[in-house]
Amino acid sequence: MEREKYFEATEFDNIKELIKESVKKYKEKTAFIIKHKEQKEVSYENISYSKLLEEVNQLGTKFYNLGYQNKRVAIVGRNRYEWVVAHLANLLGGILSIPLDKELQVDELESCLVRSKADVLVFDEKYKENIEEIKRRGNTKIENYICMSSEPGYLSIQELKEQGKQLLEAGNKEYIDCKIDSNKMNILLFTSGTTSKSKAVMLSQKNIASNIYSMQLVEDIRPEDVNIAFLPFHHIFGSTCLIVMLAFGVTTSFPDGLRYIAQNLKEYKVSIFVGVPLLIEAIYKQIEKGIKKQGKTKTVKIAKKISNILLKCHIDIRKKLFKAILDQLGGHLRFVISGGAPLDKKVAQGFNELGINVVQGYGLTETSPVIAAENYKKMKYGSIGFPMENVELELINQDSQGIGEIRVKGPNVMLRLL
Repeated sequence: MEREKYFEATEFDNIKELIKESVKKYKEKTAFIIKHKEQKEVSYENISYSKLLEEVNQLGTKFYNLGYQNKRVAIVGRNRYEWVVAHLANLLGGILSIPLDKELQVDELESCLVRSKADVLVFDEKYKENIEEIKRRGNTKIENYICMSSEPGYLSIQELKEQGKQLLEAGNKEYIDCKIDSNKMNILLFTSGTTSKSKAVMLSQKNIASNIYSMQLVEDIRPEDVNIAFLPFHHIFGSTCLIVMLAFGVTTSFPDGLRYIAQNLKEYKVSIFVGVPLLIEAIYKQIEKGIKKQGKTKTVKIAKKISNILLKCHIDIRKKLFKAILDQLGGHLRFVISGGAPLDKKVAQGFNELGINVVQGYGLTETSPVIAAENYKKMKYGSIGFPMENVELELINQDSQGIGEIRVKGPNVMLRLL
């Protein structure tokens, strides 16, 4: 069944094609903002779309030079630019990428490395102690350990990029010219399940690219938007949204931590973010707390009623009416996507009444991840929205209350062993 499409989008078979097209369209536009802290001095570095691809190609070229073409490269670390470059270097070279949870205890992290048969590990220096314990044990097949920053005794991302740059200047185009098998396993993600050990999910670039395409057709994400990467990249929701933002030409910033949410929203003039209900609900509670502290609970309640009446007449005054409240969130926030668990209906309604569009979706690691979502034209509080354009859904084994099992079919569904 043909579903409604609200925006134009180009469907790509793989992430390499998608990224190349984004770089072609957005070139010198900022893809990532990196904050640098040196003692009390703070500075910001803007990485353009062109610069991003340049650095991915540099690292990827060095990866090929080191013989990683058919290897498995695991990544452990916080959301940061080096994580992005490492992951994209894997994908654009057809190297199997294995994002791992940085919060795992040593034994579980080691287990994931063993079960995934990882050959190389790119790690954040913050977790160096755990990595060195795993290295000391010698139970994995890791050949090389690469640090995201400069650490004695380890190769660094920066060092490898510089070496890759030299190889490119010497005419080495093996990595840049490589052909991607869009249907081959290219991402291996671990997801929690009903068993004691996390389960490994095999995804192809086609899986991810098809899901991004379906989101582009219905979600109101704009090139002028500024995103903040709250969701951890080792989750499928986080890693797919990372590429979604690049597909839309969005600028992405990195948070300093949950305690600094309000500060970061203002600091980067954030207009959009993707988060889990716990985070979104916490932000809304802070808004309510601020309104109550100022003794304006009744005033805001009346203002919402007036605004809702005017909205029915297609008159939207929310941004002006609630400017003081919205300014607490930086004054630019307009769109929030929630997933991972059910969002409180009152919170979704509360944000929308203030003029911030909040939509909810549903998905699984096994489906890359989105299978259904609301959008700005089709919303119902407490709902997960409509199936994505290229996804077929059916509800089977329903009980007397209509509760059953969701069955999904589509190009976003994980690979399976034959």
